[in-house]
Amino acid sequence: MKEIIVAERYAKAMIDVIKGSSVNNIIAELKQISTTIEGSDELKKIFYNPSIAMKFKENVLSQLLDRFKPDAIVRKFIYLILNKNRIKLLEKIIFALENLSDKITNRARIRVKTALKLDEKETETLKKRFADITKKDVILDIHVEPELIGGIVAQIGSTVYDGSIKNQLRTMYRKI
Repeated sequence: MKEIIVAERYAKAMIDVIKGSSVNNIIAELKQISTTIEGSDELKKIFYNPSIAMKFKENVLSQLLDRFKPDAIVRKFIYLILNKNRIKLLEKIIFALENLSDKITNRARIRVKTALKLDEKETETLKKRFADITKKDVILDIHVEPELIGGIVAQIGSTVYDGSIKNQLRTMYRKI
């Protein structure tokens, strides 16, 4: 819980700093760096270990950032969270940053699970319906999960709408 609060504070500070810049580009650059760090056991060992000298960590980070050539704001931010020993929170900070950005821009991210791949028309229909429900611009994150058998499961924030056949069968089974 404490980590979430800290991540939200860093995200709020970052939003204040990047006003006027493209928030989406900044988030994309942060995600790229985070994915690289989280995908490498070597980098995690270096950055997450408090007994490794900060100078060495900064040198490794410098080499990593030289590969990606991120915006100056991103570079400074990554160095800041490294020096404050908060680099472990980067994924949570990015999540909080996306949430704040969505709130400011009146967007809703909706995670949708379907049994079959949706075509463009079905995707647009879903997007319009969710836009009517939420009164926001909608970003769909669609995942195909054949075990649902049919229907969809949609998650908006912490609310889950389960219209899958799997759930309907489970409900019928409980009633019997």
